[in-house]
Amino acid sequence: MTQLFAMAVFAFVTSISPGPVNIIATVTGANCGYIRTIPHITGATIGFVSILFLLGFGLAQLINGVPYLTEVLTYIGGGFLLYLAYKVAMQNPMSVDDSGLETSAPSFIQGMLCQWLNPKAWIVSLAGISVFFSSRDAEITALLLFCGIFFIVCYVSISVWAVLGITIRTVLDTPKHYKLFNLTMGLLLAITVVYTFFMSG
Repeated sequence: MTQLFAMAVFAFVTSISPGPVNIIATVTGANCGYIRTIPHITGATIGFVSILFLLGFGLAQLINGVPYLTEVLTYIGGGFLLYLAYKVAMQNPMSVDDSGLETSAPSFIQGMLCQWLNPKAWIVSLAGISVFFSSRDAEITALLLFCGIFFIVCYVSISVWAVLGITIRTVLDTPKHYKLFNLTMGLLLAITVVYTFFMSG
């Protein structure tokens, strides 16, 4: 029970903290509402859990055994997230633009890519595996339990950020306010990516 509690706390702290996936969930919630944010939330959650599972299943040893691989992956993923930061900043200020077309929301696949190309997700997953599975071969049942805990906590945490966006939406009553919000969140996303570069360097 003590280890389960420790796993849950680790999952909560790392999932609820600000990061690219959570920022995108907030922006999507504010611009598109919760229902249209669900594909992003689901894709991001499954994407993270799949990383965690593969690392626990042995991928961590492979990554640690290849010099500079982590650094290369960090900069490739960071480049993709900086592109997303630009898209967030330039997003249409309202859920429906002047032509009557709805602002696009991230898809399930894009949500998964946000995690697979997110340096924070890899750093957190590697840390979790090293802390809770110190031996080379983690027991599959314990690993699946860890993944299950993270799935629930991660889904709820990203949803909280989406709901935060919906709450913020109540004060974004003009296109100018939406534009300023999107610009601010895009800049915040870019800052978190750059910070990750320094954290992993």
